Amino acid sequence: EAVRLLLQTVREQTAKQLPAPELIAHAAEEKAKAEAKSEEQEREIARLRSENSALLEYKEKAHRELCRVRDEQKTIGKIKVNTEL
Repeated sequence: EAVRLLLQTVREQTAKQLPAPELIAHAAEEKAKAEAKSEEQEREIARLRSENSALLEYKEKAHRELCRVRDEQKTIGKIKVNTEL
């Protein structure tokens, strides 16, 4: 009787431990998904930083061009005024 109870207990414990490999596999799969998502987000951040840098450069060039045109118009205005006098 004691041996039968012991065998039953061992079987129950074994049955409880069987899902462990499945849990490990599931955890490994979730970890791989999380790492892939992290890498994807890092690439997206790098792309956005690059795009932001390009837009800032474009903004600076546009500002310089506007200043150049403004200064050129001031000069043309002065020349016209001087010519009319």
